[in-house]
Amino acid sequence: MTAPAAAQTAPDARPDLQTLFNAATQAWVDNDCAKALPIFAQLADDPRIRPGTLPYAAIAVRRGDCLIATGQTMQGEALVQQGLPQLSRAGEDFSNEVVRVEQRLGNLAAARWDHDTALAHYKAALALLKGQDRSQTLMWLAQLTSFDSDNQALDAAEEGYALASAGPKPDKHAQGMWQMVKGRILLNRGRVKEGRAALEQALKLSPGTNGRLSVEEALLRADLAQAAMLTKDRETAYRYMAESGAGRLEKSLFTKAGQMEPPMCGPDTGLEPEDRAVVEFTISDQGQVESARTVYANGSYAKASAFARAVQQWVWPREDAARIPEFFRIATRVEIVCTRAEGTGGISALNPLLTRFSQWAPASDGLPWSRWLAAAEVAQKAGKEDAELAALVRLALVDLRGAQDRLASIERGLVLARGGSPAIPAEAAHAALVLLESSRPQTGHKGEDRERVAMDQLLALADDPALAQDALAQDSALSIAAPRRPRSDQAERARAVLIRVAQDQRLAEHHPLRQFAQLRLANEAARSGDLDKAGQWFAATGLTQEQCALIGPRPALTNNNSAPSHFPTEALRYGFEGWARTEFDIEANGHTAQVRTVIAYPPFVFTDAARDMFTGVRYQPSYRPERGAACSASSDFVRFVIPGNINTVKVIKPKS
Repeated sequence: MTAPAAAQTAPDARPDLQTLFNAATQAWVDNDCAKALPIFAQLADDPRIRPGTLPYAAIAVRRGDCLIATGQTMQGEALVQQGLPQLSRAGEDFSNEVVRVEQRLGNLAAARWDHDTALAHYKAALALLKGQDRSQTLMWLAQLTSFDSDNQALDAAEEGYALASAGPKPDKHAQGMWQMVKGRILLNRGRVKEGRAALEQALKLSPGTNGRLSVEEALLRADLAQAAMLTKDRETAYRYMAESGAGRLEKSLFTKAGQMEPPMCGPDTGLEPEDRAVVEFTISDQGQVESARTVYANGSYAKASAFARAVQQWVWPREDAARIPEFFRIATRVEIVCTRAEGTGGISALNPLLTRFSQWAPASDGLPWSRWLAAAEVAQKAGKEDAELAALVRLALVDLRGAQDRLASIERGLVLARGGSPAIPAEAAHAALVLLESSRPQTGHKGEDRERVAMDQLLALADDPALAQDALAQDSALSIAAPRRPRSDQAERARAVLIRVAQDQRLAEHHPLRQFAQLRLANEAARSGDLDKAGQWFAATGLTQEQCALIGPRPALTNNNSAPSHFPTEALRYGFEGWARTEFDIEANGHTAQVRTVIAYPPFVFTDAARDMFTGVRYQPSYRPERGAACSASSDFVRFVIPGNINTVKVIKPKS
């Protein structure tokens, strides 16, 4: 669409309106939306441009397109949809414009995993395109339909390759890209040998590295590694993976995210425990995943998108993200399966209090810390102490900034919670105090001192006269004050704290907090050999053994089973480093069962090693009358590093 063509659609011959229309359209053509938007807004409000006319539709589409381009997606998409039908009927003069917005709408739908809507927009664009102009839309369509059971994806890849091969001088780079896409599609169809052949052809068409690997060339080698692994050619797989750069970050270890959950197994996602995927994602310099897409999955589009949706929610601490080289932030891949756990396995002593707080200040789950920080700042400027406190509490629970920044926000929240604002009910203020204090980073203390100081601070808060009148708040503070694995000089003190909670008749007989404390006391009694007392505490919970396994407190780790022998020989030979998250049940005797690796980086390298290692991990024994599971679907991280060429395996302990 050119400016002269746009001028022909002017609704009025008067120069002022015509000039405005031409200026806005030219700015839109030039992608200068900052200039175009105020003019389009002025035109949209002009009574001389009547709804239902072609000029009115053109203004709506162009204005909406600019709004989308500047991040105002919802408003922009509504305007585009309003004017697009009339422009589509207006003929060839508007075909380029229609293609542009159909592609835009298709990409928006694909980004929110709306498969059918995206496909409809891509097909509408393709219907107006000819020759080489079809290539980009064909690529989007092929990626969208890679997991479908029909031939749309392969047909698009074949047409794209044919377009790249046409003419006296074929475009080798484009040919290679289409072969790579074709290879991925075939792998996802289970046609592994054909997929590998297509990927090898893509490698032959690539220009070569010249000592420097582009992101595109690295991803091709990652695809080839995957194909080789699927054909049981492990040696070749490791060679290609080494060439891709995966697991070789040298001074900047790519560690687990601060927020990293796999998707749930079950009807909500359609995922089964045996479903597996490789997801590729981009990390912003702020640590948030900007985009995620599944490149391999043994299932449908719905399953592939469920994996990508989960990864889209991951967040790295900003300081960790800053240490990841840009090359790896642009495109990193992980192997992932669904989790059988609801949440993180086991009830948290803070859950009942957080439920109360959420009744006062409802919140959307999964928002990154930056959103809560921004909300707190906006509320503070507006003088809304209740909204600010609500945001600061949510921020404290997910904050991934440095300790000093986290502490400053927590101290501000504590001031608000103690301030007696009439907009903040006492119960909400008490909940905020405990939630904030439990999130306090212990700076300036190490090891045993840190644990002792944290315990002292929480016990002091629990006995604060105001908080002491609130059973739920006080018992929550007491529950998290007692270390899960207290030192010998703290054991009696921790036991006394748990007894206070277990016997607090201000709470209902089978309140989760009382059950939480009673289970811990049962475990302790059993470890000391007093099985009668253990049975009494267990019976007091009112839980069946199966219920207990789902909500029981997670036992403390006693032996992490980390040893150089767990480092895979092939990974060591190629210099790979990485990490894995495992999921398992903890039996009453402290042994693990049903161990599975749910997330692994890089894909395929440490999956088996992490599973084998956690088969030998040991936790504190727990009391169960019938020797059943102590904790179902618990999880841990393990990191595989090679400091100074000495292989090391390290379990990353979860937060208490």
